[in-house]
Amino acid sequence: MRVFLQTYLNNNLGDDLFVHIITNRYKNCNFETVTLYNSTSKFGDNFSLKFKNTAKLVNKIIKILSFNHTNLENEYMKKCDFTCLIGGSMFIEQDDSLKQKYYIGGGKKYYIIGTNFGPYKTKEYYNRFYKIFEKADDVCFRDKNSYDLFSNLNSVRIAPDIVFSLQYDLPEIYKEKRVVISCIDCSKKVGLKYKENYEKKIIEFIKYFYAREYKITLMSFCKGEGDEEAIKSIVKKLDNQNLKDDVEIYNYNGNIDTALKTLANSNIIIGSRFHANILGLVMNKTIIPIAYSDKTINALKDINFKGKIMDIRKMDEFDVSKLNNEDLNYKLDIEQYKRESEKHFEKLDYVLKNL
Repeated sequence: MRVFLQTYLNNNLGDDLFVHIITNRYKNCNFETVTLYNSTSKFGDNFSLKFKNTAKLVNKIIKILSFNHTNLENEYMKKCDFTCLIGGSMFIEQDDSLKQKYYIGGGKKYYIIGTNFGPYKTKEYYNRFYKIFEKADDVCFRDKNSYDLFSNLNSVRIAPDIVFSLQYDLPEIYKEKRVVISCIDCSKKVGLKYKENYEKKIIEFIKYFYAREYKITLMSFCKGEGDEEAIKSIVKKLDNQNLKDDVEIYNYNGNIDTALKTLANSNIIIGSRFHANILGLVMNKTIIPIAYSDKTINALKDINFKGKIMDIRKMDEFDVSKLNNEDLNYKLDIEQYKRESEKHFEKLDYVLKNL
């Protein structure tokens, strides 16, 4: 069975985990995808990356030869048995969204799992995807807000984020107190106007935990989206040389196992990255989410998370100095959501697990 996988591969830990989970779940299938990025992530032997370095050029040539009626993805869809789109924020309306062409699996079965819809601005964008979701064989959203927008479609379902289903044996944890802070480039994720105050707030977190004798790791989930540059900017602004020397940095480079061990070796995870928080919950850590969009807030609301959340768009309302022992030890039992997240694969299991 050949499955064409529509996904986002840019050495982003969260998105790489989607591919890791699905390829390990269906080891008897061959998954193929096309990416414009130089992904170095290592997946199973049943996963192949097509035209890794030449996809952009090949895509242009195909569009010219077909008078803009097809693209490289569509050509591979035709060669595979069916298509599965797996990813998180795959349907965000951007300035050029309405100019893009979308294909529904090359005329074959089409499954969409693990995603959320929006933010979107126009009715035209919504209507376009209403028709796409209507034609799909299965659409499983990860948040209630997205589900509610299309709940009248027979193809639409809902389940908690796919990463909740990650099978992971926690390694032995060091005894030292440690906090991992996942950082983002605010100018890319939410807007340049938030960047300075966001970095100041991260520095407040660093100083708060350093004063309480925590080891501190600043973690990048995706170099291509500016995480590493954001960390450099934050460290540069630290005014205490001892603190600057003691802060550790971990940059994700495609090695999923090392990244998971970095998170596992902590007591607390402060997550600017959406999946830093999901992984923290999976690993039974205390998390303090830093939401850069409603997707984090909506997802946590859906699982009745009662801990502290900092909204980047309302940073002045969050006082780091007022965090107390209850905040630093709050944990959420997510066993129910681990089971429910398996529902994303409910329809695929019928097709792929009985080969």
